Amino acid sequence: MKPTRNRRTAQQRSLEERLAAAKRSRAVQDATFRARQAHGKLRRFVSANFRKQEVVAMLSLRRGECNRCGACCEILFKCPFLKKHRDGTTTCGIYEDRPNQCRLFPIEKRDLEEVRGSCSFYFIEKPIKLEKAS
Repeated sequence: MKPTRNRRTAQQRSLEERLAAAKRSRAVQDATFRARQAHGKLRRFVSANFRKQEVVAMLSLRRGECNRCGACCEILFKCPFLKKHRDGTTTCGIYEDRPNQCRLFPIEKRDLEEVRGSCSFYFIEKPIKLEKAS
């Protein structure tokens, strides 16, 4: 009977160790994700306010429309001006006066990774060049 009890204790300890390792791994992944979001927020602020020509070029590759999910307004923290509705949509309380980095989100394809796929915008590889009509 003792070998069974020892085996069960070892299995339980092993399970607890695996759960603790998984929890640490999730914590590291979450911290890495938050760091990427913080870097993205700073990068978008600088781009939107000081690199306007580059932003115009990047936005020429963006397609789609806002689905009003509000995920961009909850990067790192929930914006105090974000208003959620019962139907799942959101609106901005300062829509007409919102900052450039909010107005232009997403600026680059990598911005979409920060909202974990909830944004309906997408980016194309190259801008479409229109030819002259004959």
